[in-house]
Amino acid sequence: MLTNFRMTPKIVGSVLALVLISRILMLLTGYMGMNLFNTYTQIPVYEKNVPGSVTPWIQKLPLGLEETRMFQLSDFMKLDSYPYLNIATKGYDQVHIDQPHRAANWVFFPLYPLLIHLFGYVLWVHPAIIGMLLSNLFLIGALLYVYGIALQRGLSERQASTVLTLILIYPSSVFFSVPYTESLFLLLSAASVYYASNKQYALAFLAAGLSTVTRVPGFINLAFVAGSVCLDEGFHFSKRYLKWGLYGLLSLVPMGAFLLHMKMITGDFLAPFHEQSLSWFRETTLPFQNYFRYWQHPYFSAPAGWDNGVLEFTISTAVFVVYLAYLVIHAKGLLRDKRQLLFYVYGAGLIILPFSSQPYYLTSVVRYLMVCIPFYIYLVQLTKEREKVLLFYQMLFFIFQIITTIGYFNRFYFVA
Repeated sequence: MLTNFRMTPKIVGSVLALVLISRILMLLTGYMGMNLFNTYTQIPVYEKNVPGSVTPWIQKLPLGLEETRMFQLSDFMKLDSYPYLNIATKGYDQVHIDQPHRAANWVFFPLYPLLIHLFGYVLWVHPAIIGMLLSNLFLIGALLYVYGIALQRGLSERQASTVLTLILIYPSSVFFSVPYTESLFLLLSAASVYYASNKQYALAFLAAGLSTVTRVPGFINLAFVAGSVCLDEGFHFSKRYLKWGLYGLLSLVPMGAFLLHMKMITGDFLAPFHEQSLSWFRETTLPFQNYFRYWQHPYFSAPAGWDNGVLEFTISTAVFVVYLAYLVIHAKGLLRDKRQLLFYVYGAGLIILPFSSQPYYLTSVVRYLMVCIPFYIYLVQLTKEREKVLLFYQMLFFIFQIITTIGYFNRFYFVA
C-alpha cells in the first residue's frame, strides 16, 4: 500500500548525520589503507629488519603521524572520473567515428559533466572538487527520496533508516562521494519512482528524462514512469493521456539533444553506443552470460587486475538471493497488485542490464547494482523477523566496503 509522507527537519537531520558518519568512516578507511598497504601502481619500499628477526625484510611504514600520506585531490579521481572531468572542461572528442581514433569519451553521458561545467562559473575551484561536492549533495537528496519511497511502500521509519544505512555501507558506496555519476543517477531514479508513485507525473517524467542522459539504465526509469501512468489511469484512452503523452515526449528531449550533438561531431547518432563495442570492450550479450561463466571458470582476478571475481561474484549472488527470495515469498501479492509487480520488474531491469554488456568478466557489476532501490527495500522487508540474516548482509557489505574503499584509494583497478 502506498502512503505519502511529509519531509521534516528531523528526517533531513537524520539523513545528514548518516551521510556524514559514513563518509568520515570511509575517509578513515582510505587513510589507513594508504599508509598500511601498497599502492597498486607503484613499487613498494622495503627495509632491512632488525637482525635476528623472523623475516629479514619488512615493508617500510610511516612512524610518526607527520610521515603518513595525507589525501591529495588526485586520490579521489579514478578511471571514469577523468573522462567526465575532461568533458566538463573541454567537451566531447571532435572526431568522426569512421576515422582512426583512441577510445572516445562519447560513451560518457553529458548531464553530470554539464553540471560540473555550469557550477564552475560560480565555484572557482578545481572541477574535481565541484564534482565531489555535487556528488555528496546528490547523495543526500537521493537518500531523502529513497526514505520517502520506503515509507510509501509501508516500511516503518526505523526500516526506512535501515534501507539508507544499507545504501551507505554497500561495498562500492565510495563512488557516491567521488567524481562519478552514481549519486546523480540514484537521485534521479529515486525522484522518478517517488513522483510516479505519488502520481506527480510531470516531475516523474522530468527526473526520468534527465536520468537517460546520466547513465544508460535511465530508460528503465522512463519505462517505470510510463508504466505507472498506464496502471494509474487505466488502459482506456482519455484526454488526460494527451497530457501524459506530451510529458513523455518532452522527457525524450534530453537524449534527443545529446544524440543530435553526437551526430554533428561524429557523423553517427548512436556513437555513444557504437563506441562501447569499438573501443571500450562492452557489447550486448545474453543476460548473465558472464555470471554463469564464472561458475564454470572461477577466477580471483581478471587480466591486469580489472576485476576481482570473488568480490563481484559474492555480492552479485547476495543480490540475486534477495531478489529471487522476494519473488518466491511474495509471488501472489505481486500478481494481485500490478503496481508492486511494476516496481519488482523495474528493479529486475536494473539488475539484468549490468549482466548484459560483458560476456567474460564481472567488471563493475557491483557498482552498477548499487542503484537498484527495490533490492534494498526487499532486503529490509524480508528480514523484518530475520535479524540474523540482516546482520549477515550488513557485515558482508561493510567488510567488502572496507576492501573496496582501500582498493579505490590505493588505485587498484578492480575497483572500477
